Amino acid sequence: MHHKIVIHNESEEIKSLIDKDPNLEPLFQKKREIVVHVSKNYYQSLIETIIAQQLSTKAALAILNRFNEFMQDDMKPEHILAVEDEKLRALGLSRQKIKYLKSLAEHVKSEKLTFDQLEKMTDEQIIEELTQVKGIGVWTAQMFLMFSMGRMDVFSTLDLGLRNALKKLLNRPDMTFEEIEAYSHKWKPYRSIVSHYLWHIWDEA
Repeated sequence: MHHKIVIHNESEEIKSLIDKDPNLEPLFQKKREIVVHVSKNYYQSLIETIIAQQLSTKAALAILNRFNEFMQDDMKPEHILAVEDEKLRALGLSRQKIKYLKSLAEHVKSEKLTFDQLEKMTDEQIIEELTQVKGIGVWTAQMFLMFSMGRMDVFSTLDLGLRNALKKLLNRPDMTFEEIEAYSHKWKPYRSIVSHYLWHIWDEA
């Protein structure tokens, strides 16, 4: 269910971005191409996202592996809802995250959230849908749009890394949240491309 999106710095999309915002040119010169791995298993990727919240990659992976093993790779909502909280606590999941996982399972089981409908929806509608689930906020929904759905026009002003990278690129350390949000609109409909490049700005550091 994984596939790759390859963003090349000589693509038409990137040329059009530089036309709209010449400040981006040095950013795109830093890296010839960026490969984004997109996971199309939407349900699984939301489970992983909830488990990984506020944890280091290493800790998240350890808990995820224990969880997969315990569930015997059966992540059906019914199965998650049937497991006692204490057993999930023993795997290292916080009470809060158990609530979130069960909220997700509940939404999927009751078909309040149906993944096959998502493809037809706008980014805004998808954010609206996903944030109905406890523990999924706007940032998480935006990451889902980029890394699960491969949507091309996402810029998360909520992402500290992106805000700092843009301030660094523009040499405007005092940019406000609102200014950053407004500035990103220049890059429509390819804001995701700029996001991926901005995350890489720190690579050489």
